[in-house]
Amino acid sequence: MIDPNAFRDTLDLYRKHGWELARLLSQEAPNQDLSVIIGGTPVREFPIDAAWFTRSSQPSMTTWELRYLGPSPLAVVSVVSDDLDLEEELAFQEAKLLEMLSRKTTPPDRKNGTS
Repeated sequence: MIDPNAFRDTLDLYRKHGWELARLLSQEAPNQDLSVIIGGTPVREFPIDAAWFTRSSQPSMTTWELRYLGPSPLAVVSVVSDDLDLEEELAFQEAKLLEMLSRKTTPPDRKNGTS
């Protein structure tokens, strides 16, 4: 579940740097507090909690950043031109983020600094 207070802090930081919340990906429906924070932002069910942020970068180009909202900050960025299939590119980046997170593993317990 997305913590509304932590998400508000993240959202404030992104807005400070010119980003806008474009979409929210969530494992479950947002609670009332989170719904107030995100307003009319589209929400889609997803295996992890993440948020799409966007801002204009150059003429005919938009930068999209997919931010993982879990305990370890992680993001993927894509610069999308107006002539590119946006939904295809965002789906690619979502799959990329899922793959990156699946590769993160907890190292085995070590004893005395040895394996």
